[in-house]
Amino acid sequence: MLPNMRKMTILAALLGALTLTMCSQDDGPLPAGRVQATDAKADALLARARGLQQAGKLSAARSVLTEIVSDHDLAPCAAQARMMIGEIEEKLGDPREAFRQYGKVVEGYQSSELYEQALNRQLAIGTAAANGKLMGKVLWLWDVPMEEGKVVEWLQSVIKNAPYADMSATAASVLGNYLVKRKKFDEAAQVFKKLVEDYPDSPYAPGGQLMVARLWASSHTRGDNNLVNLDRAREAYEEFTLLYPNHKDAGVARSGVKEMQRLMVDQELEVGRYYLERAREYGPAVFCFEDVIRQADVNPQAAQKARQYLAQARAALSAASSSPKS
Repeated sequence: MLPNMRKMTILAALLGALTLTMCSQDDGPLPAGRVQATDAKADALLARARGLQQAGKLSAARSVLTEIVSDHDLAPCAAQARMMIGEIEEKLGDPREAFRQYGKVVEGYQSSELYEQALNRQLAIGTAAANGKLMGKVLWLWDVPMEEGKVVEWLQSVIKNAPYADMSATAASVLGNYLVKRKKFDEAAQVFKKLVEDYPDSPYAPGGQLMVARLWASSHTRGDNNLVNLDRAREAYEEFTLLYPNHKDAGVARSGVKEMQRLMVDQELEVGRYYLERAREYGPAVFCFEDVIRQADVNPQAAQKARQYLAQARAALSAASSSPKS
């Protein structure tokens, strides 16, 4: 029988051989998404690109950086090269390509410290476009505001990818206000509503909740006298007072609740008039006017008018009931 020491030596040798065999199976190119420990050639190219950039030779620098991201995409400096390409594209006046290059950093280097920087640059581009500070080209000749679809796409991309609530909430606030300016009121209301739901502690959340209420309320002034929208506005104002009772705009929200209730009573009065004067359906008219009168504390003016119409509706209903059937 072999001594114990010799047995251990042989066992160690066998394990070492097995380990070498297993490791040899991993030889070859690194899997996608992994970064090489060093890449001297890529580092040299990056240094050259920086020199060209500092000398103002932006196109030449971009060509060198493109070589890095194409041929040395697993190098430690590849993410930095992508960022620099985006910065150069911004300086050359191509925000579309700049946003795309920053997006490559966001997609491919989520563990890099440049991930957040790339998102911040995307947010800055999207915000500038939403505020009308970035222009696009028509037939490469005329400057026009960046098209709506592209602005919305950019900001939604930031909302989706941003790792921190404040960045996503900022992008959502910018997008909501942009849609309001474009008169996309329903879409804006949905953006603000989601902002409040996803980021209730954001400094943008109270303003977002108030915007939801105001957007539903504004349907009245836009000619949409839908009672459902007024009720949605009332609920949104009430929710504001519950979520942010100590906010400086809590009083505005409480006033909004009362105003929506008043407008809803006004609308019910108009519904009653419709049944009375146009549809000649006197039973529903009586019901509406009676309900308006019950809400005299909410809208005394409407209640006063409802009493006058109620007398007419009851008289018409009585006459219709007593007339002989044909």
